[in-house]
Amino acid sequence: MTEYVRDSAGGIRRLAQGENLQPLFVVMNTEEFHTYKNQFAHKNQLLHSIGSIRYCKAEWFQDCIIGTLRVPQKNEHRTPLASFAFCMTAQTLFLIEDTGSLKPWTEKLTEAHHDAQTPNQLLLQLMEQMIEDDILYLSHLEKETENTEDALASNAPKEIFFSLMQQSRKLSELNVYYAQLTDIGELMQAHACFQAGESADIWDKYTRRAERLQSYVNFLKENVLQLQSLYQSLQDAQQNRVMGILTVVTTLFLPLTLLTGWYGMNFRNMPELQWEYGYYAVIAVAAILVVLEVICFKRKKFFK
Repeated sequence: MTEYVRDSAGGIRRLAQGENLQPLFVVMNTEEFHTYKNQFAHKNQLLHSIGSIRYCKAEWFQDCIIGTLRVPQKNEHRTPLASFAFCMTAQTLFLIEDTGSLKPWTEKLTEAHHDAQTPNQLLLQLMEQMIEDDILYLSHLEKETENTEDALASNAPKEIFFSLMQQSRKLSELNVYYAQLTDIGELMQAHACFQAGESADIWDKYTRRAERLQSYVNFLKENVLQLQSLYQSLQDAQQNRVMGILTVVTTLFLPLTLLTGWYGMNFRNMPELQWEYGYYAVIAVAAILVVLEVICFKRKKFFK
């Protein structure tokens, strides 16, 4: 368990052993939480949250706010970038996680000067770090969508379909993620003002930012859906061309099939059966039929 306090210079530092100060925030793992769980008034709710962190949420109680945060990867992997629970009281923010994914964020908080005076402000800064580079990632996804669109303009390989599926899956995950962050921001605006004089407006900017990111994701989702429709249309057009060729070929050889079936019966009194040039006459008739059909198909514009 690592405890952090504000120093005299206005920064955040680790609490030294033996110091008797109220920590601003505490980072612990699940095992350490079980050791100190009796110090938490809502330990059962925290235990339930830690047991299954599947999404971002927050729940308000009279003396604290309990929640979980699950940050998705900014790539094609489905495993979360970070997954942790938190409990925020008027004096301290408790962060509970087992993977060490919070270490870069806590180091960033301690290395730079921050104006976080309360756990409420500290949680806000932590959540701001979670989305600070997301606009760049979404711009990267938009560039990938444009590249896919260019690829569709030239051809429609099967790889494009799987690429569109991956993009759609990732955007759906991000859409839910930003919607959940918006809900947390709105809850904080309503209930997170523990300190006297602290304004709920500090969460308003964050909420609107999450909403803008969600709108951007929805825009990208619409583009991907349009590309999927375009891909399907190209596949249908290609299939229609193949079926058209097969139809023309079948129609072209239908009279020849009738002719060969007819003359394949070999009845005794069949016309030209004993004629010296009967075989060549049938070949000539077949050739003339094919030529006449091709001329007719061209006039009907069955093929160019």
